[in-house]
Amino acid sequence: MRRAMIIALGGGKKVFPNPLVGAVILSPEGETVSEGFHEFYGGVHAERNALEKAGDVTGCTMVVTLEPCSHHGKTPPCADAITSSGVARVVIGMKDPNPLVSGKGIELLRNSGIDVEVGLFEEEARKLNEVYLHYIATGRSFVHLKMAGTLDGKSAAADGSSRWITGPEARKRVHEYRRNSHAVLVGGGTAVADDPELTVRDVQCSDENQPVRIVFSGSALPEKLKLFSLPGRTVVATDGQENFSNAAEVWKDIQTPGQLFVKTAEQGLGLILCEGGGSLAALLLRDHLVDRLSIFTAPALLGSTGIPLVGDLGIEGIEQILRMEDVTVTKTGNDILTEGRVVYRVD
Repeated sequence: MRRAMIIALGGGKKVFPNPLVGAVILSPEGETVSEGFHEFYGGVHAERNALEKAGDVTGCTMVVTLEPCSHHGKTPPCADAITSSGVARVVIGMKDPNPLVSGKGIELLRNSGIDVEVGLFEEEARKLNEVYLHYIATGRSFVHLKMAGTLDGKSAAADGSSRWITGPEARKRVHEYRRNSHAVLVGGGTAVADDPELTVRDVQCSDENQPVRIVFSGSALPEKLKLFSLPGRTVVATDGQENFSNAAEVWKDIQTPGQLFVKTAEQGLGLILCEGGGSLAALLLRDHLVDRLSIFTAPALLGSTGIPLVGDLGIEGIEQILRMEDVTVTKTGNDILTEGRVVYRVD
C-alpha cells in the first residue's frame, strides 16, 4: 500500500478534480506484477493502468489507495475492469466519499466474488487526498496559508519593508509550495506594496507547471505590476467595477473569499497557496477557510512598531484562541517552520 501511495503522487496537480490514486498488482506469491497510477484528469485510472500492464492476473491481488469507481465518467468503471480481470482479492486504502462511488465500487467487487479488504493505512490514504476530500466535502479549493515573521510576531518593519526576514532555505521551501499548488493568492495590498512575481524560481519547475497567479482586490491595480507582464495566467478576483489590465483575467462579483474558492475549484484549481499579508490572512482565518497553516519564524525582533503577522481575528477572550493540531516543527536554515491544521471554534 505504501508503494501504491508513492506512485499515486505521480499524478501531481494534473488529476484534480479527480483524486490521486495508485495501484499495485501482486502475484499469488506476493511478487509485484505491475503498477499504475492516475496520470491526469480524463486519463486512464490507476486500476486500469495497472491491469493493462499486467497480462494474466488470475488469482492476483490488487492493492489500491482508493475505492475503485463504479460509474461512467470520462473513463469506464474501474470496478467492472477488475471483476472481469480474474483478480481474486482487492485491498483498498479508503472508501471514496464521492456520492457517485461511496461504497458502490466495493459492493460491486464483493458481489462478483472478489475478496475485498478496506482501510489499510486509511489515515495515510486520507492525507494523500486531502485536497480531493476537501473538495468533495465543501465544493471549495483547499487553502494553504503561508506566513513568515519574527519571534515577536511581526511580518514587516514599520516602513513596510520585509525583505528578507527569513533566510534562503525558508524561501526555497516556499517555492516548493508554489510548485505543488495550482494557484498562488495575494491581496491587492500585497500586490501593490511588494510587486511580487508569484512564480516558481528557486526550485526546478517547467513553464506548464507554474501556478496561476490570483489577486483578490476590490480596488484598481497599477498596470505596471510584474504580475501583468509575466508569461502565464494572472487572475484578478474582485467585487468592484474597476477596469484592470488587459493582461489579466478578471473574475467579477467575487465578494468573499468563500466565493473565490468555489470559483477556483470550478476552474480546476484545487490547491491554493495564500501568500497575502496580515489582513488577508485574518480574513481567511475568521471565515474558517484556512485548511493548512505554515508559519516560518525567524530568530529576530522588530519591536512594537513592526507590522503584525496577522490582522484582527475578532478574539476578545482566551477561550476564543485559535490553535493548531497535527503540528510539525522543523528547522529550516536558521528559521523554524511550524505547520498544522487550524482548529476552529464552533459556537
